[in-house]
Amino acid sequence: MAVIELKSSYKESFLNFAEKFEYKSISFISRMNNKGQLHIPSSKTAKVFCEISDSGPHHILNAIMITSGGIVLPLFSDNLPSHEAMREMIKNVIDYKSKIFCILGITKDTEYIKNSLNYSSYSTINYLLLKENTNTQFSITHSSLKVRKAKKRDTIILFPLEKAYLLEEVLQGNTQINHQAVLLNLKKTCADQSVYYGLFEKKIIAKVNTNGKGFGYNQIGGVYTIPEYRSQGISTSLMKTLLNDIHISGKKAVLYVKKENKPAITLYKKLGFQVVNDYSAHYIIS
Repeated sequence: MAVIELKSSYKESFLNFAEKFEYKSISFISRMNNKGQLHIPSSKTAKVFCEISDSGPHHILNAIMITSGGIVLPLFSDNLPSHEAMREMIKNVIDYKSKIFCILGITKDTEYIKNSLNYSSYSTINYLLLKENTNTQFSITHSSLKVRKAKKRDTIILFPLEKAYLLEEVLQGNTQINHQAVLLNLKKTCADQSVYYGLFEKKIIAKVNTNGKGFGYNQIGGVYTIPEYRSQGISTSLMKTLLNDIHISGKKAVLYVKKENKPAITLYKKLGFQVVNDYSAHYIIS
């Protein structure tokens, strides 16, 4: 067993590894996808550490990313890193970023990381990770809804829905929204991701978008409909539009959703998604 920092000489090995497991963490892989090419992050933005096999230096067993913002993202195989490898990975993570903000990923993977860190208090949101097994094209018949693909200039008009989505699905307790940060992130999402919104009588009532693009999968997030317009098939129409977009690109979709959001889980299953794992976001309380 050895732990190495990912370098360009390991690109091919990493791609072979990531192809099998990227659906587990598109948040990880999307940070390395530059127009379809594997891009190793610069040390200013993130670092990736890998456990490699004793049988061959280019056989990657597991990987972990630490971003400059303090987000820890595991990309583990079905076999967790050895305790020795985990200790070495965590040491490297802390050497790069001493203050961790969040651990995001498959629950058993994030729990393993939690147990290796010296933080005593976490605020956790529990999700389900869903993956689709088909890439068929959907027919869309919601005649009263106008669907538009967002551009960067649409950031301001979509901000109220993005804020409502964050408050309902992402943020914990009385967490305050940093409006400027949300606007900047939404602007980037509109520029780099696939974002669709729905109009009813000239009023924007719903949105959906990708929030990460991998090599074989895109991750869907930001699914939100104004409460008074729910249970009318609006999210279904927007999801079908986005899924058709993803399928045309030759990819499939993954997403994670709060465990208690039963209506959303029912919708996603009807669209061909299957629950594949528990998924968690652990926010460190300082």
